[in-house]
Amino acid sequence: MSIVDINNTLTNITNQTEKTLYANRTTGTSELGQDAFLQLMMKQLQYQDPMKPMDNSQMLQQQAAFTQISELQKLNATVSNSNQMMQASSLIGKTVTLPNPDNPLEMLEGKVTEAKFNSTGASIVLGGKDHPMDNIISIKEE
Repeated sequence: MSIVDINNTLTNITNQTEKTLYANRTTGTSELGQDAFLQLMMKQLQYQDPMKPMDNSQMLQQQAAFTQISELQKLNATVSNSNQMMQASSLIGKTVTLPNPDNPLEMLEGKVTEAKFNSTGASIVLGGKDHPMDNIISIKEE
């Protein structure tokens, strides 16, 4: 099997795996995650030519790439969380307007007293209650 054949086979496997993953998911992103990467690697091993198995250096390169991707995803999540917290903390002392969660037809307006971060992301505290950053309609500086 030539390198071109291997590349074509890998491309086909990648496309099939992505289609399968896309068809089975309900929400998420179009990025390949760790599970998809491992499935792809297993398919690659399954369909390799037994007379010309993948050499160790190729396998190590793929494992290194997998580790690098995983670490980059963790770094991206950390940077994103830091960004959200910085945005929320920059609102402390400013007046914001947002819909009342108890009555969406009514607007709440008040001064942000605190910024928080939890599993759902950054939030602000207005009138002693937490509100997601996404709900903010306007910001006024005093």
